[in-house]
Amino acid sequence: MSIVAFFAGLAGTTISHTLPFARESLGLSEGDMFTVFAITRAVSLAGIAFAIFADRNGRRKPFIAAYALLIVGNAATAVLPGVAAFTVAQSITRVGVVAVAALAVVVLAEELTAGVRAYGMGIYAMAGSMGAGFGLILLPVAERSESSWRILFGISAAGLLALPLLNQFLRESRAFRRFETHVTFPRALSAGLAKHFWPLAGIAFFVAAFSSPAFDFVFERLINDLEWDAGPARFLLIVFSGLGAFGLLFGGRMADSMGRRQTTVIAVLLGAGGGVAFYSLDSGWLLAPAILVASFGASMLVPAFAAHRSELFPTRVRATAAGWITNAAIVGSIAGFTVGALVVDSIGLSLTISLLALGLVIAALLVTLLPETRGIDLVRSRPPQATAAAEETTP
Repeated sequence: MSIVAFFAGLAGTTISHTLPFARESLGLSEGDMFTVFAITRAVSLAGIAFAIFADRNGRRKPFIAAYALLIVGNAATAVLPGVAAFTVAQSITRVGVVAVAALAVVVLAEELTAGVRAYGMGIYAMAGSMGAGFGLILLPVAERSESSWRILFGISAAGLLALPLLNQFLRESRAFRRFETHVTFPRALSAGLAKHFWPLAGIAFFVAAFSSPAFDFVFERLINDLEWDAGPARFLLIVFSGLGAFGLLFGGRMADSMGRRQTTVIAVLLGAGGGVAFYSLDSGWLLAPAILVASFGASMLVPAFAAHRSELFPTRVRATAAGWITNAAIVGSIAGFTVGALVVDSIGLSLTISLLALGLVIAALLVTLLPETRGIDLVRSRPPQATAAAEETTP
């Protein structure tokens, strides 16, 4: 799973790392690029199909298929010319990114014991952060010529080499049970799960509406807005976002020891403050701690929120719930990019990101509507027949 996380982190962030170079090479404005990102997110809503399949037929096969799709999309981006091909290829990549993200949470939640569940998710996310960091180290390749940014997409396609390993060693989740009849997600919501789903979906929406544009336009801010050279910009991000990535472990441990809700609220507020500061300040001495705080908060949120959303749903709809919550995040990112496309060329990138940050206050309030789930056992000790009989009557 850590190998998957590494290559998923590398492949999934390549578009963000290469944005300044790809935008100029393709002849797009900042508003045009917001539109491209919104389109890729809209297409990625199709990733829910992988989650629905996972609840009906098992986690393993759709997870492997989604991972392969992610890598293939980046490989296509490396070789296909033009804005339309770039958009289509990255839309394919985003479908894989979304499906892998949703199903990885489910697999880890069902395989890890309650005492280390969030911490283990933090370790998984740390491997993904290392993949993203490796992409930053390779970024000088994108500066060599007008189209050399495509080389980075080609390098990320090396993740295909991990498929045989994944196919051999990834086993079906211990918690998964196959049922003759299926509970639809609308039925599960009407049976009482709506009170958990909608706050979670709201949190995912507002966090993504801010974080997706804020993350994807970091290099645009440094290189094209503040006129930094790519080398110093890369160094700043590698060092301070790398330090911030330790929030994955801190947040996971805090969520396991103190609770999911408290950790999530603190993480959201830290991410908002650091993100707004990064897009509002000009001095490198101030940008560095802003990146650190924003990265640390965003990192803390990952294991806490992932564990929380997994523990609030029963096994037979857990993957579907994760998929729909991920889709809520996608809709949030689409909303964020759409707002950006409408206003960024008139009010600027800094004010656009600050405007989107207001939604994080709502996200923090929504967390208070959810029950605490720390310590819940997701793998029952009863035999499969007893578990199946119990879940046949209770979604």
